[in-house]
Amino acid sequence: MTQWDYIVNSAFDPAQTYFNGGRASSNGLAGPMEISWGVVGGSVDVNRSALKISSTPSTGTLTTDGASQLANTYTHVNSGALGSNSVSLRSTQIDATLSLRPTGSGAAYGSYATSYTINFAETPNQPGTCAVTTSVRGCDDIFVLAGALNESFEFEGFRYFVSFFAAPTLTALSPNVCAAASATAGCFGFTTEEFKNTAVNFNLVITSQAIEVPEPASIALFGMAFAGMAALRKRKHRRQA
Repeated sequence: MTQWDYIVNSAFDPAQTYFNGGRASSNGLAGPMEISWGVVGGSVDVNRSALKISSTPSTGTLTTDGASQLANTYTHVNSGALGSNSVSLRSTQIDATLSLRPTGSGAAYGSYATSYTINFAETPNQPGTCAVTTSVRGCDDIFVLAGALNESFEFEGFRYFVSFFAAPTLTALSPNVCAAASATAGCFGFTTEEFKNTAVNFNLVITSQAIEVPEPASIALFGMAFAGMAALRKRKHRRQA
């Protein structure tokens, strides 16, 4: 099979979103498309920071071993003006669903769900305490992503591999940066400068051979659940019988 129709839906899980405590005049709010924290009644990009999901749902056509296509975009809005001892995001969960079918088949989509965790560190912006010092003012915030790995599915006797790639690519963070985000050594993620917005695209690709990358620099979803694609093959055989 050379082409696939796809749909990707992603959302934050408010029930799995946790905040660090802070002063009474600050709070954290969690919804499926945006999580924000900072001054109560304030505005994102002014005195509240946020994580946002956009480009969802994303639809299109993928070619096996061809170019990747946009799945979703994640943006960290780093206001840098939350005030001292503000409530801040500690961690959240992203729930994602991928639906696939062979292009032109007329078959129902096979849909598969997974989730992955974001560990986040809103740094205190105090000189001498920064784990990362790229920011001209204050300390960089830290975004660590942990999820499922490269996995495969079979369709009509052929094995395919499905992966999501971050762009820019997630990099291995130093042990002290991982620790600042309450993640174990060897974590992957990125850091964001104060008073800037950082967007990370996740692109989807289907290949006929496994892509060898350090986990989880390639965050690949939906793993063995793709065995369910066999249901499409069975339906096709029944129609031909």
